[in-house]
Amino acid sequence: MSEPNPAIPAPALSLKQVTSLLGNTERWIVLRELCKEPALPVSELARRIGRAPSMASQHMGLMVKLGVVKSVYGRMYALTPAFRPAPGTFEIDFGHCLVRLDRPQS
Repeated sequence: MSEPNPAIPAPALSLKQVTSLLGNTERWIVLRELCKEPALPVSELARRIGRAPSMASQHMGLMVKLGVVKSVYGRMYALTPAFRPAPGTFEIDFGHCLVRLDRPQS
């Protein structure tokens, strides 16, 4: 068995965490919206995914627990620096996969 390449950093999330995060279409939309804005309130995220604020809060709770999103200024949420894509792009590198969020999900 070959040894890991030291030039490639270890993934920030386990594969199980990545599949949990990306296993819901609404979370893909939230990630895309957070790529566009520095921070958004939970009420606006709820509106953008077409769900109640309580459901958006549940999604944000999981994403905060995984370290992908952080709470700023109270009920505002932002991508953590480790997962913030380069300006003008909509790609997030989760280590196990590169997620392209530039097109609306259906």
